[in-house]
Order: sequence, then structure tokens, then C-alpha cells
Amino acid sequence: MKRYFLIGIALSVNVLLFAAKPDPALLVSLIPDSLKTNAYAVLRSQIVEFDMESETSAVQNVTQTITVLDKKGNDMAGFRYPADKFRRLKSFSAKLFDANGNEIDKFKLSDVKATEWSDAYTLAQDVNYHYFDCASPVYPYTIKYEYSIEYKNGIIVFPGFFPQDTYNLSVENAEYRLRLPEGCEYQNKTHNLTSEPQKSSDPKDKTLLWKVANLKALEHESYAGQITEIAPLMFIRPVSFSYDGVKGRISDWNDMGVWIFSLLKSRDELPEDAKNKIRDLVKDAQSDREKVKILYDHLGNTTRYVSIQLGIGGYQPMSAAEVHKTGFGDCKALTNYMKAMLSVAGIPSVYTVIRLDAANKTIYPDFANFNQMNHVVLQVPLPGDTLWLECTNPRTPFGFVHNGISGHDALLITENGGRIVRTTGYADRQNLESYNAVVKLTAEGSAKVTTQKTCRYRIFDMYDDFSTTKPAEQNDLLREGIKLAHATVSGINFREEKTADPVLDINFVWDTNNFGTRTGTRLFVPVNPFRNGFSSLKKNNRTRNIKIYNGYYDADTIELQIPEGYEIESVPANVQLVTDFGTYELKLDIKEAKILINNQLFIKAGDWDVSLYPSFVEFLTKVTDFYSSKIVLRKKV
Repeated sequence: MKRYFLIGIALSVNVLLFAAKPDPALLVSLIPDSLKTNAYAVLRSQIVEFDMESETSAVQNVTQTITVLDKKGNDMAGFRYPADKFRRLKSFSAKLFDANGNEIDKFKLSDVKATEWSDAYTLAQDVNYHYFDCASPVYPYTIKYEYSIEYKNGIIVFPGFFPQDTYNLSVENAEYRLRLPEGCEYQNKTHNLTSEPQKSSDPKDKTLLWKVANLKALEHESYAGQITEIAPLMFIRPVSFSYDGVKGRISDWNDMGVWIFSLLKSRDELPEDAKNKIRDLVKDAQSDREKVKILYDHLGNTTRYVSIQLGIGGYQPMSAAEVHKTGFGDCKALTNYMKAMLSVAGIPSVYTVIRLDAANKTIYPDFANFNQMNHVVLQVPLPGDTLWLECTNPRTPFGFVHNGISGHDALLITENGGRIVRTTGYADRQNLESYNAVVKLTAEGSAKVTTQKTCRYRIFDMYDDFSTTKPAEQNDLLREGIKLAHATVSGINFREEKTADPVLDINFVWDTNNFGTRTGTRLFVPVNPFRNGFSSLKKNNRTRNIKIYNGYYDADTIELQIPEGYEIESVPANVQLVTDFGTYELKLDIKEAKILINNQLFIKAGDWDVSLYPSFVEFLTKVTDFYSSKIVLRKKV
């Protein structure tokens, strides 16, 4: 569970004077120096006990003590818990201590706040978020929590074990105890943690125990994997379950597909008027692909997305008939509705669960679990042309697979079970961002720059709402791409191609008085005003491999018009860099009173051994230097 912490309580001298007897175990001075290094907070102790009483009920008891070393650790030491029809916060207490173990304050269940707040897209849910705000005006301090969660109505997953869930957090001791009823099977998946637990010597007591200790704080490293890949982590769940009155048995992904498919039965029926409308819409279509596009556009024009976290714990969609009637639904409902419409048109499609996350693209092939899935899309397997339909966002171009799901593992849900497939991905070089600019430079260093910015594929998706953004926000967005001070953007217009190969062209003009820096008789002019390279990378003590999740291609062409009365004194040399990580090219051509500048940077997606990190830093440093290089113009004598 992600930790949150908010600051806001003042202490008085009297509170400190009359504090309870110090707890010597909480002395901050007892924390080993090795656990303070790079740490903002230290998890002194965490004991999670999950006692499963039956398929439908359990109790989770947690005792957790965290020492916050400085204000950067506040967010690691708070309490937040999402309760719903399956879980409720049964008890809670907390105590706050100073660095010497003196008790400063204590809190109870009535101090915990609860909210049903949800975002603008949430229509219905049964989740209450519990949170507790506490603070100390001095550092370091320690907070100790004891709370209990009651499970009811079914258990589809057990609590996970992830004590070191953020960077700059060290762990003294953490343990996870799982007590199961007789005959209960479980499956788990671990990373950086032994999968074999300690077991009770009493054959009647089926208690399993996992432990970690003395985990040093991990520092964030640029271009590295996520913390879930390097810290101890375990997902765990029962094989058989009863959830919201629905029984199931899942031992692999095929079983999961069978169970989810059972929740879809009889939910794809549409009223006759809806069927007639669908048949009328597609009657003149020349191909199945055209039929799919017509109905996809119809979906976007007649429905809207809302989050509905109800129905078999959020796993069962509302019926297609209900979506047709109301005009709204969540990802499950809209996908099921689209599937139902295609069925009326005689086109088969497959309900598909997936992880909506640009970085987490893979799922564990050997561990079927609900933790890795949070979204539903629709596969339409046309002959030689498989489509992936994002039914929640009508702005997604038909045939295009957006960033959140492209190149991801997904689970097809069929009557015969679940099957893992990979969604359509795009080559790194297709993800293009380019600037094509003409710079009219004056002798004083000011300039008017006519620019076209082009975005394709992944970059297009990053700007997918540009056409609906307010003009002032469009202006700000384009201004952010100009790496010079005091630029003013105007004359914005754009062209959008919302196809399977989407393109966004944005044309605009910008003015600045500081394009060139004037020193005596010279003007120093940037080679590329749209790029400033890469921020400084740590050069030493790298510990993890280099990981780039998504590759891209930047290609910029700039025509610099030399002001009258000036001539070229020097230009950067042409350069071409070729590395394992990508390529960079700078080429300048001089034609009469113009300099044509071509910049191209290609970054590959991939995973490279840490031993190559010095070469990686060298490459990015050189690119940064070339981007910041200058053309020198000299006033003619």
C-alpha cells in the first residue's frame, strides 16, 4: 500500500515535558548508519498478519513503525486505506514519538478521516478512502500504527508484501504472516524474495512466514527499471475463491479467462430498436473494416466514459442494453457494448483485459493474477488486420493503438479460456517529433521564427487533446518547447490526421528579442532553439542496468537567415554519432546568406548492462553539448 503523510500539528513545550516514559526501542540513534545512508525514512518494523477464516472472510492485522529522518520522508509515513464492500477498517491507533522515543501524541479510529470523493468520471463506486494526517514540527520523528482490516464477501487476492515500495526508504525488519484454513491452496509470485516461506511446526497450524531485514535505501537512478523490479515484492492469492457470491478456481491464465467469460454471459443482449439501428448504419459498408469504423464512430458519438466500480467487485460490466439506454459506461461496459454491436453486424470480437500503463507492458506468464490488470479493450481479429479498439476515448484514432496499451501483453477472454497475446506496437523511429523552422534574424539579435511542429505515433498520442485545448493553453504548450527566454507565440493553426498512422502538424510563429546574443561585433546564435539536451546524469556508482521503455526520433530542420551586414565567422563541425543506444547527427550547409541546420536524434528502447553506463553518459553528454553549440556571426568591416 502506497504511503502518504501530511504535516500539520504544532507541539507545545508542555506536551514534551509531560510525555510518557521513553521507549528505548524507538531511539533514532539505534538505527544503523548503513540504513540512514540515502534514506529519507526508515521502516523500523512492519508485521502484517493475514488470518483467512473462510473463502469469504479474513482479518488483516498490521503493526508498522516508521522513522522519518527529514521532511523529504513525510510522504512515506502516512496512512491511507481504500475500504469497500469487501474490506472495512475495523480498528486503528497511532502514536507519535520524538527522536528519543518520547511519546508526543496518540490517535484513535475517530481521528481517521474517510471520503467518498471521486473524480469527474466516476459515477458509482463502493470505495471509501480512509486517511490519517499527523505531524511533528521537528525531525527526526517516529510514527507507530496498529490497525485491523476485516474482509467479507469474498477474497480474490491476499494482501501483497512490498515493504520497500519507494526509493530512499530503508527497512530494518518486515514480515508477512499468512494463516490459511485447512485445505486452502495458494499461488504466489516473488521478486528478490525467497518464494519458500517458513512454515509452522504444528501440522494443524497452516501459518506461512516471509521475512526481510536490513534493506538499504535505494536511490533513484535515471534510465533504470522501476522499483518493483529491484525491491522485494510478493503477490499472492487463493486458487479457489468465492467472490461476491460467485465461485471460481484460477490456477493459470486460461482459468482466469474462463471465470471472467462467465461474468459476461447474457450481458451482450441488445433491444430490437438498437439492432435495427446497427443494421441500418452498416448496410452500405463495403468491408468489415468499414463496418467496424462506422460502429466505433457511433460508439464515440453516442456514449461517454464514466467509472463504475460496481458489479462482482468491479469485474462484471453493466449490460449492453443498459449502456444503450443510458449512454454511458466504464471500460468494461463500453467494450462489452461495442462487442455486442459488432456481433449484430456479424463481426466477431474478443473482450480483452490489459494493464493501462505506458511502462508496465508485460505480465507474468506463470502467475495468473488480478494485480496486473486494470483496463479492458476490444480485439477485432479481421483477416490480416487485427484491430485494438479503445472504447473509452473517442479521440483515439480508429486503428491506432495508443501509448497506454501499445506493445502490451493482454489476456483474450474467450469461452475456451484466457490466452496471452501482444497488442500492436510501433517501431522506435516511428515516434517522431520534428520542428521545421525558418529564422529571420536581425542585426540586433531579435528574430521572427515561422515553425511547423510535427508529431507522429507515440508523440501524436502525447498531444492527442491539442485540438480541443484552449488557445491560451496551446500557446503555453508550444512556448514550453522553445528553449529561449522572452519568446512570444502567435498565429497557431494545426492539421490533424486521425488515422491508423496519425499525424499532427502545428504551425505557429514566435518572436524573441534574444535569439542571438550580441557581444561587440559578434552575434552568438543557437544551433537549435528547440532542444537543450539531457539533464546531468550521475557519472559514478551506477548500480542498475540502463532501461529505456520507449524509443523516439527527433528530427529538426532550421533555416537561419543571416542578417544583412553580417558574415559567418564560425560554425560547429558536422558530426555523426553511432552507438548501441541510438544515433545523433548534426549537419550544416551554407548557401549564400542562409545556414541550413539539420539535427537528428534517435533513441532506442532497450535494456543494457550497467557496464555500458559510462558509454551511455558519454553519448548523452555529447548530444547535449552539440545542442548547446553556437554559430558565430561577425559584423562585416
